[in-house]
Amino acid sequence: MKVKTRDGFEMEAMMIRPPDFDPSKKYPVLQYTYAGPHAPQVRNSWGGNRYMWHQMLAQKGYIIWICDNRTASGKGEESTWPVYKQMGKLELRDIEDGVNYLKSLPYVDGDRIGIWGWSYGGFMTSFAMTHSKIFKAGIAGGSVTDWHLYDSIYTERFMQTPKNNPAGYESTSVVKAAKNLHGRILLIHGVMDDNVHQQNTIQLVNELQRHGKQFDLMLYPTQRHGVVDPNQQYHMYTMITDFILRNL
Repeated sequence: MKVKTRDGFEMEAMMIRPPDFDPSKKYPVLQYTYAGPHAPQVRNSWGGNRYMWHQMLAQKGYIIWICDNRTASGKGEESTWPVYKQMGKLELRDIEDGVNYLKSLPYVDGDRIGIWGWSYGGFMTSFAMTHSKIFKAGIAGGSVTDWHLYDSIYTERFMQTPKNNPAGYESTSVVKAAKNLHGRILLIHGVMDDNVHQQNTIQLVNELQRHGKQFDLMLYPTQRHGVVDPNQQYHMYTMITDFILRNL
């Protein structure tokens, strides 16, 4: 399907409904996002544990929503250029426009909408949970929480250097916005993550504690940027399922 943003940009989206879907009922929604530049997630395909987990949640009565914001769409310069020096802001606005479309549907429970993602999707989830009040719960895995902490080759391509763009780094920091957390968040990180270093989550944890914000946290020893050990992966999907059932 396609959903338009407030300024007319057309976003690709997909919806998985429960197998016994009844349009006269109200359903909670879980959105999966990546949101990073040139990384569309809407695909007419099967594959991987994440897809199977989404199907399982649909069987439990959840609507699964995936909507590619303009930056993720890969539609060229006009879709990516607006993110320059302010990663997170335009992505969140587009995500909110997609959610507002959802809330216009009679079968969507607008008070029970959650979001989850990994890597850039983890950043986007934690950014949304601290810069918006539209989501009730979020699961953020392997998250960048401050662009000072990510590798310069990727970050400075979009954000310039901290010296040249201090306001951009300040305004897009999840760590700096921890006091504004809205809803319940689950943070997940591989202890040996050599891509998004664990310090991202630990610094966020410190700020959440400093401001008296409650949250859930799970660390996976021996795991890097993805949780690939079968036992730990089973543990993770069981845990995030329980989190969704409790909070959404």
